[in-house]
Parts: sequence; structure tokens; C-alpha cells
Amino acid sequence: MKKSAEDFVADGDLKFESKDFEGAIADYTSALEIDKNNADILYNRGLAKIFFNQVSGALEDFTTTLKINPKHEDALFNRARIAAMLGSYEKALVDYDQAIELNDEDGELFTNRGAVRLQLNDIRGAILDFTAAVDINPSDGKAFYNRAMAYLKVHNKDQAMADLVLAYQNGVIQAKETLLSLQN
Repeated sequence: MKKSAEDFVADGDLKFESKDFEGAIADYTSALEIDKNNADILYNRGLAKIFFNQVSGALEDFTTTLKINPKHEDALFNRARIAAMLGSYEKALVDYDQAIELNDEDGELFTNRGAVRLQLNDIRGAILDFTAAVDINPSDGKAFYNRAMAYLKVHNKDQAMADLVLAYQNGVIQAKETLLSLQN
């Protein structure tokens, strides 16, 4: 009996879960040979490619996913992460903007967009994004830490120190070292 696209996807999912990313990529590719324009299969293959250290292939899969489904939030998120990782901050910003338009209740989107804005030296925008992130998720230590770094860039040491305390309380160990260095 010939395997269906769904069979290949199920096999790929199992391989992905067991960290056999190369096998998962092969199964998702086989599924795509049957169901060429399936955005979810393309997205899953892109994820497997990230874990298999095929970043450019993952980027291509996420871009193709978005051509098929421009509202695929996860593809936008991961394409933005890759763009930021590669230093393409303007491209990352565009994707984060679109992802936030689709879902403005995801604090991680705001945290990541804030980090990109920080890289682009848009300190005010970064602070607004980190603030939105902690409003959505008050235990987002990463957002508190990044907002502290933004406050330091505009010489607001008191607010930075307050955020560093909150970052440390929410699991960001390096916040303590940064806080101690500011107290000296």
C-alpha cells in the first residue's frame, strides 16, 4: 500500500520528537511530493531544518510557507528569529510587526521585537515593546532584563536597577551580576 502525505507527516513528527531531524526532513519532503502546497508540512520541515542546522533551508521553507499562507504566525515568528540571528534586523522587524498584527497577546513576540529594536537603536520602541511583553506576561524575566538594558542606554539607572531585580526574581541569573556591577 502506498503511503499518503499524512502517513509521511506522522512518521516525520515521530522522528522530529525523537530528535531524528534528518529523518523528519526526509519524511516531510516525501509528504510535500504528494501535497506540494501544504503550508503546515513546509513549516514543520523548516523547523526540522533549524534543528538540523540548515538555517538557509529553513528560511526558504518559512518564506514558502508564508507565500501559501501569509497569516502563518509561527512561520513569521521563526523567519524573524532567523533574520535577527543573521543580523537582518530590518527584515526581522517587518516579520515581527506582521506577527503582532495577527496576535497581539503573545508577549514573546513583543520581547523579540523589542530586542530587534534595541539592535536598531530604537530605544523608545524597544522599551514600549518590553513593557507590552511584561504587561502580557508579568513573569517574563527576559523582557525585564532587556528593558533594563534599554533603560541603561538612555541613562535611566534607577529604572534599570528596578527591572534587573524583577528579571532576577523571574529567573534571569545574569541580572544579578549586572545589578551588582551597577551598584559599585
